[in-house]
Amino acid sequence: MTDADRPDPVDGAEPPKPRRPARPLTPWQRLLRTHAIIGGAAFAVAWLLVAVLVFPDTGPAPSVSVPLVVGLRFEEAERKLAAAGLKSSLGESRPSNTAPRRYVIAQTPAAGSTVGPDVVVSLDVSAGQLRARVPNLVGMTRDDAVAALRTAVLELGEVVERPGNEARGTVMSTDPEAGQQVPQGTPVGIVLSAGPTQLLMPDVVGRELYEVRATLEQLGLRVSETMYDSTSVMPAGLVIAQVPSAGSAVTASDLITLRVSGRP
Repeated sequence: MTDADRPDPVDGAEPPKPRRPARPLTPWQRLLRTHAIIGGAAFAVAWLLVAVLVFPDTGPAPSVSVPLVVGLRFEEAERKLAAAGLKSSLGESRPSNTAPRRYVIAQTPAAGSTVGPDVVVSLDVSAGQLRARVPNLVGMTRDDAVAALRTAVLELGEVVERPGNEARGTVMSTDPEAGQQVPQGTPVGIVLSAGPTQLLMPDVVGRELYEVRATLEQLGLRVSETMYDSTSVMPAGLVIAQVPSAGSAVTASDLITLRVSGRP
């Protein structure tokens, strides 16, 4: 571009200064620049080696499935968790109706959970079973026996009927026996009397009908028929005749007939 082609300077503005040509680097400056480039490259390579060797990328932490240890002794549970690569700690200790002392009754995290290897599994253990004394139920009716068992925090177990001299429907024995210490909630079996296999027919003549029925039912006997005699001189409602007669041998399968004074 010639001087003729240059634009006229704006009034009041200084004309642009001519650019100075770049000064060539001295040998010393060229040496310094070369060393700086080599040093930067060496530092980058060294940092890369440190990152790869000292801080390797191991990927995501491995996960572990928590095994089920509820129902095992605490020591057995510890070994099973250790075999899976997990640590364990003792949690709460509380009474249990089912688990013996030192057996695991709960675990956190729950079995089947997927966790990291640093997770500690907390184990709650049984402090022992709460105990109860079996009450004496002999001579009670079934309903009274059930109520006594509930009061003792026990359950009714198997109920069996067997012939016996005791009144029909009353408890003859229990299993476990009365006085034994058992875990709370234990079922207690009872044996009820089915009445004697053979007995003598009692004399019920002259007694009130409702009283006679209760007596015969306790003996395991059943009244098959009740007949009324309006011509009897006995007070109404009294038994005036019976079949079989008093003193006859009878069994629980025999049927009893009664004649009662008055009208139904």
